[in-house]
Amino acid sequence: MATYNGYLLMADISGYTQFLTTSEQDHANPILRSLLSSLVEQVVEPLVFWKMEGDAVLAYSTQGHYPSGDTFLSICENLYNAFATCRQNIIANTTCPCRACANVGLLDLKIMAHHGNFEEMEIGPVKDLSGSDVILLHRMAKTTVCETTGVRSYALFTSAAVEAMGIETALVPFSQPFEHFGEVSMQVYDLAKAWEKFRASQEHHFLKETDGIFTYRRHFDLPLAVVWEALTAPEAKQRWMDSMRFVTVENLEGRIGTGSAYHCAHEAADFRYWVTDWEPFEYFSTRISDPAREGISMPETYYLKFGENGTDLRYTIGQAHDAASHRSEASEQEAAGFLADFWPKSFDTMEAQLHSQGTCR
Repeated sequence: MATYNGYLLMADISGYTQFLTTSEQDHANPILRSLLSSLVEQVVEPLVFWKMEGDAVLAYSTQGHYPSGDTFLSICENLYNAFATCRQNIIANTTCPCRACANVGLLDLKIMAHHGNFEEMEIGPVKDLSGSDVILLHRMAKTTVCETTGVRSYALFTSAAVEAMGIETALVPFSQPFEHFGEVSMQVYDLAKAWEKFRASQEHHFLKETDGIFTYRRHFDLPLAVVWEALTAPEAKQRWMDSMRFVTVENLEGRIGTGSAYHCAHEAADFRYWVTDWEPFEYFSTRISDPAREGISMPETYYLKFGENGTDLRYTIGQAHDAASHRSEASEQEAAGFLADFWPKSFDTMEAQLHSQGTCR
């Protein structure tokens, strides 16, 4: 049996049993199928789909396909955002008066996550994971989080998971004893609050290719979340960006997102830019200042999507303007010339580094 170390995750639909037993089956089953499908679609590399257990989707990530803590938390948020969006669409698009359609709003989602050791076990044609940490993950589905904290839609992380993630964000301490495990220290993250923040920040700054003055396309034989992390994590960017001395970032709430500011010290000049739109793992947009012309800045969009055998990236930079909306074509020409040389070299390095780390597909 192969032994791994990494994250274990369970996304569990709350209220499933009551909903199923008190609703018309011909409508309840398609509703649950849609909600579960929305969750499965979010299980992408570096997460590996494990299995489904009735009302829950289970996944894991090994040390060899290891997301950073911020990326792992974004995965949890994306699971809830997909679930909540699907639930909202079902409610908005039905006029059926049956109990199943009327009670969709009572369904919610909780996510349990642990970091530890587990083994891959194969019995005949069936593959499964086993180990005490796997048992603990399942025990975490039965807690008093709602009653103790008042948080209904949550991600529940063990202290081992929080330590592995190394994140600084709004977590609520919680603990509960489990048979054979004793008192287990955990942390609660309010997913509903994250969802409301997600909905409130729907002013988009997305550049289409036709909006830009320069576009560069690249295919990576790498998982989408791995490419996203390499593009956004400052310590990763410093390793692969050509002729870069250092990269720093100022984060809001300890995480990279809308409003975060980057400072990239290149051998030729210092570049400063800030995030204007943040949609993990689809795209992010920034506004970058012209280091040679004070007050001039340009919008950028990094757009990612699943491609054949990997991830496709489209980078587009838009027109340069000052605060009074006066255009600077000189800034645009210099930026396009610089990036035409900079991106191919930098992305060659990035891809080679990620492949050497064993993060290829």
